[in-house]
Amino acid sequence: MRYLIVAALEQETAGLESFAPLIHTGIGKLNAAIKLYQAIIKYQPDCIINYGTAGSVSGHSGLLKVDTFIQRDMDARGLGVARGITPFENESLPEAKGIVLASGDSFVTHSAQQLEGLNIKVDLIDMEGFALHKVCQHHQVDFECYKYVTDNTDEEASNDWLSNVAKGAVLFAEVLKQDYGRSLLQ
Repeated sequence: MRYLIVAALEQETAGLESFAPLIHTGIGKLNAAIKLYQAIIKYQPDCIINYGTAGSVSGHSGLLKVDTFIQRDMDARGLGVARGITPFENESLPEAKGIVLASGDSFVTHSAQQLEGLNIKVDLIDMEGFALHKVCQHHQVDFECYKYVTDNTDEEASNDWLSNVAKGAVLFAEVLKQDYGRSLLQ
């Protein structure tokens, strides 16, 4: 398979470079969208695999495969549009299937407060996944997403993230070995 691994930060991906080209986007949805768009044009992959870290809202831990993506910080309720929906794009909140990842451009330390008004069950929080998913949809490129839980989106989230950011790469490398092998884009 011709795939790329996309992650926000180098600290998240130690040892993964032997499987596929690594694209580090930087933090946030805009950085993620720009870097992935450029990488798809350059490499023409069949699949994008996003690996990164996330905070847990629902008590999950370990390495998880994400099934549903939402944009948690899109808030146009003042226009009569549900939180999480981009106005004028003829979309609705997806059905919450499997692990639900809510992406936004803020580091969440008080999930109940920061997710207020979002009418979908959320399991994990990150800052890039939704944007990466949307870019892949635009380019009609398959998208897979794995997140390693580093924190519980509480007052200790930043310290916990710093302590755990590098721990999931070993688990993700095992998924790559078992399910994907080496990318043909080497």
